[in-house]
Amino acid sequence: MRKNFIVALLVVALVGGLWLASSAHKPRKPLPNTEEIWAEGGVPVEVTTLGRGDMSTSVEITGDINALKDATLSSKIAGRVTAVYAREGEQVSAGQVLIALDQDDAQANLQSAQAALASAAARLSQARTNAKVTRIQTDSAIEQAQSALTAANSRLAVVKQPARSQERMVAENRVAAAKANLENAEANFKRHQMLLNEGAIADSAFDVAKAQYAVAQADHKSAIEQLSLVDEGGRSEDIRAAQSQVDMAREQLRSAKANASQNLLRQEDIKSAQAAVWQAQSAVALAKQQLSNTYIRSPLTGRMASRMVEPGQVVAPVQELGRVVNLGSVYFKGDIPESDVMSVAINQPVEVRIDAMGSKVFRGRVTEIYPAGSSASRNFPVRITIDQSSGIKPGMLARGRIITGMAKDILLVPKDAIDSRKGTQSVFAVQADKTVKRHIVTVAGENRDHVRIADPHGLSEGQTVVTSGRQNLQEGSKIRIQQGEAGR
Repeated sequence: MRKNFIVALLVVALVGGLWLASSAHKPRKPLPNTEEIWAEGGVPVEVTTLGRGDMSTSVEITGDINALKDATLSSKIAGRVTAVYAREGEQVSAGQVLIALDQDDAQANLQSAQAALASAAARLSQARTNAKVTRIQTDSAIEQAQSALTAANSRLAVVKQPARSQERMVAENRVAAAKANLENAEANFKRHQMLLNEGAIADSAFDVAKAQYAVAQADHKSAIEQLSLVDEGGRSEDIRAAQSQVDMAREQLRSAKANASQNLLRQEDIKSAQAAVWQAQSAVALAKQQLSNTYIRSPLTGRMASRMVEPGQVVAPVQELGRVVNLGSVYFKGDIPESDVMSVAINQPVEVRIDAMGSKVFRGRVTEIYPAGSSASRNFPVRITIDQSSGIKPGMLARGRIITGMAKDILLVPKDAIDSRKGTQSVFAVQADKTVKRHIVTVAGENRDHVRIADPHGLSEGQTVVTSGRQNLQEGSKIRIQQGEAGR
């Protein structure tokens, strides 16, 4: 009995194996693909219902936080750092010395320039003194020569001219007196001669009368000669002597005036000395500036953002030594596309979000639209002032939404419902038979969540449109609404 049971089991196993072998070689029916599944059950989508409302139009921008008052510290001269007076994060004031360089060479240059200036000033003072003395000397010499020439000319005029009428009258009167005295003496002589011949007088009395007569003759002759001299004028030798004096005085005056040219030379000496003083003053100013350049001062009030140098280091001109930032001057700088630039205006409100500060929204406004955009990206930079900038730091990534306007009572279409294919935008509306109809639309404006589409668009309030899964749809596609399951 047991043997028969075992045989039966072997037969059953053999028959089962043959059956399995034959089943394995039969052709299997292929599994349905995605298109077949969607064609039978519909494309899985998520939908929403269109409504009406108000929508602010806006322009989305992305950019960085910057600071208007942001200065890089650098040196105008090369030198060795002797001290750094501020560290990162410390508050500094405009004009405060932050870094000092070695001053030995600058001090020596300044002292040398000051000594040169003192020497130049002394030379200028000496030149002015010499000019003053020379002017006094030449003026005095000219004055004396002019006086001498005047006197010589006057003497020459006197010598050349005949005597004056008074002198001639005196000479004529003297001649008349001498003639009268001669006639009287002559008469007296003749009387005494007659008396002598008669023997009436002594010889001695006659001799007296004779002597008086001779004296009267001599006096009369002298008076006549004196009158002749008055009529003739000065003698030629006197005139020549007077003329020589005039010529000598004239030459002295010419020489004195020629010496006056020394005044011009002294003035040139003054100009040269003055130029040397100005040059020395410039050298002193330059030396002072070089000394001042050994101090690197903060150009603004703010905080020390970075410190890139330590005492002992040798720095080069324009090398970056540190950075000072005024956190009260931060602003948001972003780019707007060429297509939106005409809708943005100064003072438009802006909602700013900063990635590093979570979901907090900062209020701002457009303060500047840059006049030129990038030729590569066709974007135009804008500057946005943030009203409350506490905690915001330069370098942070920021995103902004510029409110450009407000549309009232319009059909609100979710952004997710807009399907873009090959430059054409459309919306898939759900029909009563669970198929979709494609509506070609033109987006006229948008905000963060919705778009405004231009008429005509064929859509209406309360209509159901596809928001997720639309990339798999075509005109007339069958759908299967699965809220929350689209894309699985």
